[in-house]
Amino acid sequence: MRRSGHKNAVQLDGKQTREAMNAELITLIEHRLREPLGPTLLVLQLLLRDESLSPQGVGLIRMLQRNIKEEVRAITELLILIRTFLEERSKETPEQKSDF
Repeated sequence: MRRSGHKNAVQLDGKQTREAMNAELITLIEHRLREPLGPTLLVLQLLLRDESLSPQGVGLIRMLQRNIKEEVRAITELLILIRTFLEERSKETPEQKSDF
């Protein structure tokens, strides 16, 4: 009976390790995808302060800002999907996982 408890502890530890690795992977992906976007938005905001900028230039900068913000939203949605997939996958039995 003691071995059964040990086996369950090992399985639990393996699951926790896998979950920690998944969380670390998601954090890395999130950082790598979002990393360049913050400074880019900051530079665009600073460019808008330039009074010599033409109306066309202002329009182009605002278009870039909108597109970058949309990219941030898409990244957020992608990360939510990945997290959900990994959580659901971790709940499956080994037999179910072999189907993928």
